Amino acid sequence: MSRIVRYKMVLFGDSSVGKTSVVERFINDKFEECYISTLGYNVYEKQIPYKDSVISLMIWDIGGQEKFRDLRKRYAEGANVAFIVFDITNKQSFDNVAVWRRDLEEFAGKAPFILIGNKMDLEWNRKVPTADAQRIASQLGALDFFETSAKTGVGVENAFKMLATKTFDVHYR
Repeated sequence: MSRIVRYKMVLFGDSSVGKTSVVERFINDKFEECYISTLGYNVYEKQIPYKDSVISLMIWDIGGQEKFRDLRKRYAEGANVAFIVFDITNKQSFDNVAVWRRDLEEFAGKAPFILIGNKMDLEWNRKVPTADAQRIASQLGALDFFETSAKTGVGVENAFKMLATKTFDVHYR
């Protein structure tokens, strides 16, 4: 019988970078063109078979607006893993990545995280060079950096699976 290992996951990043869209692509393999800002939070679960176990990700998608900071603090407490997400077409969202990293550490301690540059489908409007994102991911101690497109699905599944399996491997060698 497989053991189930649960990880609480949070997503941090500016409003409108596509956090909810990335989660929806991973959980339900769908993308909604009409974007509605997350008001408060949503919780999702997805199980990933791995080795002799099942990794259960409890994914807390919390609104990125400043007014939700207290809510983020409350719900990020005890998080085991995280994504910090920015929009490759929005330089300001990238410039805020270090602030999100500080919030993550303040709210959840040393939770391992992956930096996500979302909206690859808008490559023609890119404002954040990949090399810059890779450099900041390394500087901030991210496990890895992925570029994704919630719209097309590129990179999304791989990012979630890598975060889950790398974390598992650290705890269950």
